[in-house]
Amino acid sequence: MHIETSLNDRAMVPIKQRLLQRFAKARGVVGARWRESLAQHDPFFDSRIGEAYMRSVAQAHSDPRRGNVDRIERVTLALEKIAGLIPVPI
Repeated sequence: MHIETSLNDRAMVPIKQRLLQRFAKARGVVGARWRESLAQHDPFFDSRIGEAYMRSVAQAHSDPRRGNVDRIERVTLALEKIAGLIPVPI
């Protein structure tokens, strides 16, 4: 039995990649000042640790080999909330 899969199949795209795609979409909605928006809406991101999370996710967006998936998730979910996007299950 031969089973074909499509790279468009969500199950075949790693969670990290899906989160980075969602991050990019939310960042596009919020705009270039997304970091300032996050810091204004969530006290966590107005801290040194929060800044490190945002920097890590921005770097992971440029180079997917970088970044921690938990950090990416936290930033993405917060950014989607600000953007008014309805989060879907990961």
